[in-house]
Amino acid sequence: MGYVKKAYRKIFDEIDNRTELPKGWDKFVKEKAKTQNLIIKHGKNKCTCTCCNNTFLCKKKIGQEAKCPNCHGKYEIKRSNLRYHDFKDYLSILEYIDDTFIIRYFELKTIIDRNHKPHTSAVEFAREIVTDDYYRKVYINDRVAKCQCHIYIYHHDSWNIDVRNWRLYTRNYSLIDNAMVFPNNIKGILKNTEYKYSYIWELVKHLGYVHLPEIVKNTDLFGRIEILTKMGLYNLALKAKEFYGENNFLQLFGVSKEFYPFMKKYNITNRQLKILRLLQEKDINKIRYLEKFCSYWDGTQNIEGVAKYVNLNKFIKYAKKHRGKIDISIYKDYLKFAFALGLDLKNNKYAFPENLKVEHDKLEKQYEIHENELINKAIENRSKLLSINNYKDNKFIIFPAKNMEALQDESKQQKNCVRTYAEDYANGESDIYFMRKVDNPEKSLVTVEVKKNRVVQSRTKHNKKPNKIQIKFLDKWEKEVLGKVA
Repeated sequence: MGYVKKAYRKIFDEIDNRTELPKGWDKFVKEKAKTQNLIIKHGKNKCTCTCCNNTFLCKKKIGQEAKCPNCHGKYEIKRSNLRYHDFKDYLSILEYIDDTFIIRYFELKTIIDRNHKPHTSAVEFAREIVTDDYYRKVYINDRVAKCQCHIYIYHHDSWNIDVRNWRLYTRNYSLIDNAMVFPNNIKGILKNTEYKYSYIWELVKHLGYVHLPEIVKNTDLFGRIEILTKMGLYNLALKAKEFYGENNFLQLFGVSKEFYPFMKKYNITNRQLKILRLLQEKDINKIRYLEKFCSYWDGTQNIEGVAKYVNLNKFIKYAKKHRGKIDISIYKDYLKFAFALGLDLKNNKYAFPENLKVEHDKLEKQYEIHENELINKAIENRSKLLSINNYKDNKFIIFPAKNMEALQDESKQQKNCVRTYAEDYANGESDIYFMRKVDNPEKSLVTVEVKKNRVVQSRTKHNKKPNKIQIKFLDKWEKEVLGKVA
């Protein structure tokens, strides 16, 4: 089992010394294993369910799902010449020993053999001490190996192994966080602790795969988890940290209380709730359709960007007209360009173009020109305001950048990136000044950035620092001119 800290070995030894798994475990495994079955299709639409061995007629095709009329399980249809098929799921058990949360991970595996008979095993392959530091998780198993920042668990794959034994190592599995949680023992092990009202035992009953470590380590959220679970909003309870500190329903969820029965009925996710806020309709089909346009990284940002400009119901019709093949990121940008250029987005011609990519590219070029014009105008106005800070002595002169062309010229002469500061300069987030020699004001010498009337950056060619004489001039300018403005 490898090296384990003495403090943790005592905990693991206590688990190992138990002769049985928690009461109800076998029934839990059996219920989860029911999903790991197939419908075997023979000739003339004759089908057999591997779960209950019931035979029935079904016209559905290979690869589709069919419902067994006997056990009511819904399984994928496979051909009768199937020789092998396997399923894998992950189960977990929560333990609480010596004020420490431990999660035990089990692999639930079913193999359908050449006779179409299922063989199921549920075997423990890893344990985890729950900590706040993701990169310092404590795992234990028969063998652990680290490879390219991932942790792999090696264990043997065979049937009918006693569930109290660890798998031997022959294959590798990436250690998982998400698993289907055994709920029966949680209330009992937490009943005499400060977590006795957490209600996580009820939460995991109504969910599939759960990131249990994330739930149990955020003990300060147990109160909110309890409230959301009692409300029947189980998926939202998984995101309890986003619904913390407010008691008013509208403030808490962003929708009025009339939506609560709908939210409960469909056990909506946090992503679906965000779409509901935008759509404001009790229509789960529309919400699920819009969900297809959400990505893992951006979430609902693209949907939110579209909703700023067009009605989401109209967008759904537009997307369906194009069979869902709408790049929503491109569409969001297209709407942004169209709005900035003053196109009437109430007109379907502009709001929903037939050839999105062509129209997007056309408007993008116009938008860039438009934005540059706006930025240039803002810089010119900013330069006029800052001209009161013009300053010179018998050797040097300093003045604000006058326009975009001046920034580009400075950037070219100095071999620096000051041209990229154009938008910040236009918005007043930073001010750009050029320090030159009095007898040669057209040639770049020092590029200066000012924020809140203080010099924050000054660079000569190739981003080198100014010399002592140049710095002395800038210090004097900052003190005698900028200081008075401040």
